[in-house]
Amino acid sequence: MRRLLILSRLILTIELRHPAVLFWNFAFPIGILLLNGVIFGAQDTEPGMTATWLTAGIIVLNIMSGAFLGDSTRLVNVREEGILQRIQASPLPAAILVLAYTLVRLLLVLIQAALIVIVAIVALGASFSIAGVLHAAVLALIGALAFVLMGQALAAIAPGVGMANALGQVIYFPLMFISNLFLPLSLMPEWIAAIARWTPAFMLVDLMRPAMATCRRCRPG
Repeated sequence: MRRLLILSRLILTIELRHPAVLFWNFAFPIGILLLNGVIFGAQDTEPGMTATWLTAGIIVLNIMSGAFLGDSTRLVNVREEGILQRIQASPLPAAILVLAYTLVRLLLVLIQAALIVIVAIVALGASFSIAGVLHAAVLALIGALAFVLMGQALAAIAPGVGMANALGQVIYFPLMFISNLFLPLSLMPEWIAAIARWTPAFMLVDLMRPAMATCRRCRPG
């Protein structure tokens, strides 16, 4: 347990010092939240309606970003630098490393989600119930675990860092726009909407959004 805690703390420190992590997991999603909240929020019939709808989507966007743009590339980089081989030659069990990395990713999801919720409330007037946020947090953790596994699977098949990064972007950017995260599905052609409903990002946000929304009417998807 002591080794797990020490390793988790070190991985968390490395993650928070990484410029790409700070941008893609904090600055980028909050920027999208504020931009869309201001643009679409002007049409709200209830205060904070759009911001409440957006928040769950931005949290899922963050989870997806961490898996496809972060985890897959870093894991391939660790493999290419021979770090995994050196760990196998050390007394540290590989399972401890995987568990520590997974715990850090889930902790980051909670930190990021909390920050997004706070910004939505303070800057955009979103409204949430405590029970709804806690329910959504559980769903976010389960969904994040699934996306972490997808990122690890992507790292396993990618021959190099460049390919992992390319594959991650090919998966991430289309899903970002069609998964009902911050662009309502009602704006999409019907054939795109039909495909989008089968994506993991859409399924996760479709579970989280009703749990978080307290307004009677939220922007339709």
